[in-house]
Amino acid sequence: MRIEILTRNMDKKPALLTFLAEQPGLCTRGNEILVDGLQMTVGQSYIYITTRQWEWGEKIVPRLFSIVPHAYSSSYYEPVTDQKILVTAIARPLPEIMERLTLLEHLDLEAEELAGQFQVQWQSRDVAVSCPVSLMVQGGIATAKIKFTTHFRDAEHHCRQLLNKISLAEVLRVFTPEVTAPREEPLVGVLTISTRKVVTPECCAEFLNHFQGQTLYLEQQDALRAFFDPAGHITFRQTAQKIEAELYLEKPEVLTEELYKQLTATLGFTDLTLHRTIDKISLEPHTLIKNLGFTKDHRFHLFTRPGTFLASYNIKERQMSLAASVNLAEEGAVDRVVQLYRAMECFTNRVLENI
Repeated sequence: MRIEILTRNMDKKPALLTFLAEQPGLCTRGNEILVDGLQMTVGQSYIYITTRQWEWGEKIVPRLFSIVPHAYSSSYYEPVTDQKILVTAIARPLPEIMERLTLLEHLDLEAEELAGQFQVQWQSRDVAVSCPVSLMVQGGIATAKIKFTTHFRDAEHHCRQLLNKISLAEVLRVFTPEVTAPREEPLVGVLTISTRKVVTPECCAEFLNHFQGQTLYLEQQDALRAFFDPAGHITFRQTAQKIEAELYLEKPEVLTEELYKQLTATLGFTDLTLHRTIDKISLEPHTLIKNLGFTKDHRFHLFTRPGTFLASYNIKERQMSLAASVNLAEEGAVDRVVQLYRAMECFTNRVLENI
């Protein structure tokens, strides 16, 4: 198997480099970055990734998506990507592939030739991503051209839930036996700390003028982003005559007392939301109620667990959601964020021990 991935979104370079820096066998050679089983070439206007292991594709593909405001409604978001993928692999028997095709363009069973198209789609409430695939098989070898298309829009956290569902392995499994292990393990999403608010141009300018870290202009999103560290940033986007400020953190340590003062005094933020989703997790009702403290909700498929944070589990969708809100005007708000974050991490581990 050989997987080739091309993107011209250079805004993804820092995130990819940060991710690869944590992997074993890291080395560099000119504009090439190599880790065990993967090579990434960074050009002036493109990033080209090659690997022979489908597991790498499973990790890289979702990282090449961006969640951006919808063009006609900045209150809603959509996941977008320009990545194009070319896969060469051993082919399944033609009759097995034909069952999944939506369009059969050429077939010669005697010569073991096939050409056609199929599509895989993932959805989270109103927003969806489809993956149209053009496939050719000749002499037992399959060649697939893969791209992604976004449909509709929704709240940002639903877009993040959708990215957790996107699986290159699910696509490859249609036409090659080289991907054998189903991806049925729970998908634990990032525990995020976020908020957003409309601010005045003067407040935006004051914050950025006093910001000590790195600030970049994101051309594709038409936004200014101030980075606290690889796990946190604040993004400013112009909407009509106002500016929307959006905070996104993955670690509570980033929320220092100094940053807290800037967020509240300069930008006027009033609250923070902590959120995490766990997808593809199977839990029985007796486990939810007896081991994890859930109660059956009046909604048929839903179980909930009130407390310091709200946990809910949809037994049909096999999805758990953890959520909490912190009022920044209350005394000790920063410590409260840290406490909630640790409690949610601890509960996540407890949930995973019960599957």
